[in-house]
Amino acid sequence: MYKKFLLFFIIFCPFLFSIIHYTDIDDKLLFKIFHLNEEFSIIKEKHKKELIVINEIEKNLSGITYNENTDTLFAITNSPRDIYELDKSGNILRKISLKGFKDTEDITYIKDNIFAILDEELSSFFIVEIDNNTKVVYRENSLKEFNIDYRYFENFGLEGISYDNVEDKFYIVNERNPKKIISIKGFMTDSNIKINDKEELDFNNVYLSDFSAIHFDKVMRRLYILSDESKILGRVDDKKKFSKYLDLSNDKISSQMTNPEGITKDKEGNFYIVGEPNLFLSIKRDKVLN
Repeated sequence: MYKKFLLFFIIFCPFLFSIIHYTDIDDKLLFKIFHLNEEFSIIKEKHKKELIVINEIEKNLSGITYNENTDTLFAITNSPRDIYELDKSGNILRKISLKGFKDTEDITYIKDNIFAILDEELSSFFIVEIDNNTKVVYRENSLKEFNIDYRYFENFGLEGISYDNVEDKFYIVNERNPKKIISIKGFMTDSNIKINDKEELDFNNVYLSDFSAIHFDKVMRRLYILSDESKILGRVDDKKKFSKYLDLSNDKISSQMTNPEGITKDKEGNFYIVGEPNLFLSIKRDKVLN
């Protein structure tokens, strides 16, 4: 009997471990443990949270970015595929149609009138121009495109993108299976492109059971990563360690953000989070958020 049990244990356990690992159950268990026992890094200052429903957007609000030149926000939906320019209260200023794209999950501002659009189904991001008169963006007119595919399964691909204009570096997250943080340096300047799979960040993450969005804070030189499943905004304080920054489920207002999908931060340090189907959360403080 003992030998049979031992044989079963030897054969079955590696198989069970593989299932746990590739479904990220291990991360979920770790998240539950650490979630109960650790304090958040968010600074206890006076702040105002406001959540609104953007009625003009029907569904699938997926990503958001801040344009420092216009001091406005640009949000993106994946089906139908559109971009909405918003003010910082979530009011729609204009709608821009997307043509030729498949599954537009996120958008990030680069400089001047230049943005990057991330498409999960195409496993690519596209550099496009959007000026004050743009009404339609055609994929075929993209200035550049970059293809990168980490997914093992359909619908578990690229979810978020952000850009560091100082180092000419894109940061991209793959949602899960596998969860990945990837940096791509040199693409905009066409200078010795380097792709870095940031495994040390993946390894040190014990808070986020999936990656739904990423934001690079160029002022503080930090990464923020949002998890839809965990309802957590994580922060990378250095280049190796995660800390929990904001638990959306711990607040009466932010807990109504059922599917957080996009994150950005403006020059005053205010955060903006969007979620499906059409939710817009602003987190504004008297002092700059760190």
